[in-house]
Amino acid sequence: MMRTFYSVLAAVGLSLLALSCQATLLINEVDADTEGNDNAEFIELYNGGRGATSLTGYVLVLYNGSNDRAYLALDLSARRTNAEGYFVVCGSAATIAGCGLEIGNNILQNGADAVALYHGSVADFPKGTAVTASNLVDALVYGTRDADDRGLLSVLMLADPVQVDEGSAGDKNRHSSQRCATSARSGAAFQVDEATPGARNSCHDQPEQSRSGQCGDPTGVTRISAIQGRIRHVSDDTSPLNNRRVLVEAVVTLDARVGYGGFWIQEEDADADNDARSSEGIFVKSKGADIRVGDTVRLEGTVGKTSGVTRLGNIRDLTVCRRDTALPRAQPLVLPVRDLADWEALEGMRVHSHTRLLVADLYGAGYGLGNYGQLVVSSSLHFQPTDVVPPGSEAVDALLERYVLDRLLVDDGMSGRYPTFIPFPDATTGYRADNPVRIGDSFTTLSGVIHHFKNDFMLIPERYRMAASHARTSTPTVSADANLRIASMNVLNYFNGDGQGGGFPASRGASTYAAFQLQSSKVVAAMAAMDADIIGLMEIENDGYDKHSAIQQLLDAMNALQAPGDEYAFVDPGTPRIGTDAITVGLLYRPGRLRLRGTTQVLSSANSPRDRQGVLFNDRKHRPSLIQSFEFHDFVFTLSINHFKSKGSACHEQHEGADGQGNCNLMRTRAATGLLQYLQTQPTGVTSTAVLVMGDLNAYSQEDPLQVLLAGGYHDLKRSDVATEAKPYTYSYNGLLGSLDHALATATFADHVVSAGAWHINSVEDALMGYETDANGQSYASVDHYGQADSYRSSDHDPVVIGLRVGSSGQ
Repeated sequence: MMRTFYSVLAAVGLSLLALSCQATLLINEVDADTEGNDNAEFIELYNGGRGATSLTGYVLVLYNGSNDRAYLALDLSARRTNAEGYFVVCGSAATIAGCGLEIGNNILQNGADAVALYHGSVADFPKGTAVTASNLVDALVYGTRDADDRGLLSVLMLADPVQVDEGSAGDKNRHSSQRCATSARSGAAFQVDEATPGARNSCHDQPEQSRSGQCGDPTGVTRISAIQGRIRHVSDDTSPLNNRRVLVEAVVTLDARVGYGGFWIQEEDADADNDARSSEGIFVKSKGADIRVGDTVRLEGTVGKTSGVTRLGNIRDLTVCRRDTALPRAQPLVLPVRDLADWEALEGMRVHSHTRLLVADLYGAGYGLGNYGQLVVSSSLHFQPTDVVPPGSEAVDALLERYVLDRLLVDDGMSGRYPTFIPFPDATTGYRADNPVRIGDSFTTLSGVIHHFKNDFMLIPERYRMAASHARTSTPTVSADANLRIASMNVLNYFNGDGQGGGFPASRGASTYAAFQLQSSKVVAAMAAMDADIIGLMEIENDGYDKHSAIQQLLDAMNALQAPGDEYAFVDPGTPRIGTDAITVGLLYRPGRLRLRGTTQVLSSANSPRDRQGVLFNDRKHRPSLIQSFEFHDFVFTLSINHFKSKGSACHEQHEGADGQGNCNLMRTRAATGLLQYLQTQPTGVTSTAVLVMGDLNAYSQEDPLQVLLAGGYHDLKRSDVATEAKPYTYSYNGLLGSLDHALATATFADHVVSAGAWHINSVEDALMGYETDANGQSYASVDHYGQADSYRSSDHDPVVIGLRVGSSGQ
């Protein structure tokens, strides 16, 4: 143990780094952040006091933590240490006495970055070389109040994953990172103190005995439960000992020095107070401590609260009392909790789930997989209240409250943003295009420590196993009896620029042509797999129907995959565009399988039914409805494709959203009324009563727009006896599933339907699987290389596919 090493040195009266027996050259001191223009920065190497020795064969490499790649390599050939064994690389020899290699001011990055010493040559490390451990002699990963750089630490640090914080002692401009133990590739071997370039480091020998008393001595020891206090309400979480110095002795339960800059400790079971409303665990903020899980440690620290979590900081006199202590018993992890205060009472403690928990949300606390490597687990999947119960009822609030109590974030164990590796569904392969995590997948084993960050409780994992309990399917579920398929799909702002590879970024959708190509590949893959004879489209660019239009380009891409006779055509409404919005609806169909009947109609403000308040279908808010009649095996029916106003922006209606239906519910309800009345007139000139309404109505199943259509004689096919799932949905928002995309049919049409349901390729997938990636011009900060030319996350809404069985006589 390190403290034993120190005591031996004291006994023989030697300076820590004057050991003549040191076997190799090491990085001894680094000062990366100094006052002004950083003209006092330096790197010091030391050979253990063996006098002047040659540095031929060594190369010093500087890594930038922003991409974990080399930005400078320094050839040390023909250089020598001085008579005391030191060699100093500096920014300015005028500032740093004894500088052996001057590289210029402000060259050394401030962190999180790294310095590494290798056997090799400069030619081995051209600018941009990825971090490597090959031929590595020593390294230091450092920062100044920066998040830990997991990529650098995992490759360069062998003895421990500790990133040294030059500002940890409160004076980053005067302090440097100084080696105080001889372990190579060890951040824990460094202390922070006033810089000593070319001279002995200012290491503080640590006594064998803690100044805070003997291990096991209860004198002056404060129990963690007393620090955490008894929890009565979730907001009543400030420690009764806040800002006080305390002495604790407890067991290290989880080491997160790399991910969170500290570790968790918990009282041994014999020392617990047996009060379920007080926690026995706490977070210790200390990156450089020489600890491991199972150590019983005694330490002194200041009680504080940061972002909701009670923790110990300003740690002094940390002593490892004994190794391999049995860990405290993990508390049962049970969802839902009775009250959020239940989580607060477990803060910092070990927990273990004995039941299967489902992945309920991939966006987490608004951060999600791509930003912080987080997901949400629940005991069951939850639905938008107005998808399953009447709006305005007491049940709406009850369902929302249940979800609040039935969710827990699961973290990747790293506090930094934009993870380069996401350890779900497993820590070996990690998250990949062919190894996804989906809503509905499950944790069969899950244990760790409960943590608190702002308004969310989360679990920092210790051990877990996941199962793909909601695995992907390559095609939608459609009855084998079906001989006609009809689908609808929101294509998520399918904008093709100028249609010739230019014109990007467009007003919506892909920001580059490369991104559009991937978007198009994904949409086409999904539509080809659906193999529908008619496909209704929403959110396609409203740029007409010429050879450079979005719908023509989508049509061409689809037809390139079709067998002869299965090619598609689009329904031309006979107008340059449908409405004035940037996006519109569209229809593709197979002329070899069906034929058009009647005249194509577009429902807009111009021809909408009216009431005393004016037009019912207002195309300033809704995309006009495209209506077409078809004939298949003598069966004639009419199809209406729709995209109603979203809930995203207000329509300034009275009591808007108060009953849980969101913004613009009245506007959507009027549109549904207008659509119902218009379709009753049989506008295409076809007298068939077989009518199908499909599309993104932006209304959940129990909301007023749907109820208007159901009351008007339509049947919800996704909730009928031919539905492909018991609890249908097409969209996920804030961890709640629901149907915004619908298939509603008159009885005459419904008589032919043999299956109806959503194909879950989008709503349950993370946005990382979408078409925007680092390589094709993604406009926001993230590490995103997951999207592939496949069906998954081709949109944010799931497509809906229905199967019909139609006889040649139309029966």
